[in-house]
Amino acid sequence: MGKIIRACTIEPGRGESQLLMEDQSRNENVGRLPDFIAVGPARTGTTWLHGALFHRASLPKGTKETHYFDWFYDKGIDWYREYFLDCAADRLVGEIAPTYFHKPEVRERIARVMPSCRIVCTLRDPVDRAYSTYRVFLREGETRLGFEDEVMRPDSRIRESNRYAFHVRGWQETFGKDNVGVFFYDDLEANEQGYVDSISDFLGLPRIDLSEVRPFLVRNSVRRAPRNLLLADWAHRMRVWLWSQRADPVVRALDRWGVWRLIQESRKDFAPLSPEMETRMRKLFLPEVTALEELLGRDLSAWKLPAKTNFHQRVAASA
Repeated sequence: MGKIIRACTIEPGRGESQLLMEDQSRNENVGRLPDFIAVGPARTGTTWLHGALFHRASLPKGTKETHYFDWFYDKGIDWYREYFLDCAADRLVGEIAPTYFHKPEVRERIARVMPSCRIVCTLRDPVDRAYSTYRVFLREGETRLGFEDEVMRPDSRIRESNRYAFHVRGWQETFGKDNVGVFFYDDLEANEQGYVDSISDFLGLPRIDLSEVRPFLVRNSVRRAPRNLLLADWAHRMRVWLWSQRADPVVRALDRWGVWRLIQESRKDFAPLSPEMETRMRKLFLPEVTALEELLGRDLSAWKLPAKTNFHQRVAASA
């Protein structure tokens, strides 16, 4: 069983960065490819999941996401393998990659080199996830449109990655239903321990007591608008370039020094969705929610209710 990093080594608020710097899961000079990939989509608790699974699996060295199968595929498989050098023989190897979910070309690329790879899909209320993703786009200077205009644009990544039933079916067809696990953010909210236990059981990982790793369980909330969209866009592009150069330690150092936050966060909070906007969005995504219910045999009535509905009502509706 893998070691758990001592909680006393963690700096307040720096759980993820500290986790990556103190990786103790490597002790053998063996290059491997992942046994599993958590493909998202984004804004579904994948950073939290990374903090939990880190203590039972070997994840990419020095980074949360390699972006190999979408952004950096031209760099070749050996570039990717370097993230998994020296993984302990008694641990499964995996990656948390939430940008992969809605990309058919990524499914095919993974299947060519890892046909037996287990796939974890993590799904969240589509309206909540859409607005959370939009806030990330603004923070990183990737859009100058309003929320509804961004969702409705012809090439909208937000709308495409909310096609849950369509893409889950695609992963199932590529890797087989038994190799694709679908898990819900609602369950994470309702029972964290049960949620991670179900994912661990699906992957064949030893269970972990979350009370032992609480400092590493990070929720990446995006509450504040950027100071300047042009500067935010520059910062995002700089991070992507640094990742392409495997300069992840530089990215983390700039994070610790507060550089990214200084550029990409102001003191102005994002406004909540208006009831009228939420109603339009729920109507837009309703057919996909219904299709997912039919595909998985799960009641998703909670996703048809307004966000201001009592939390316990939403959990009960999704149980």
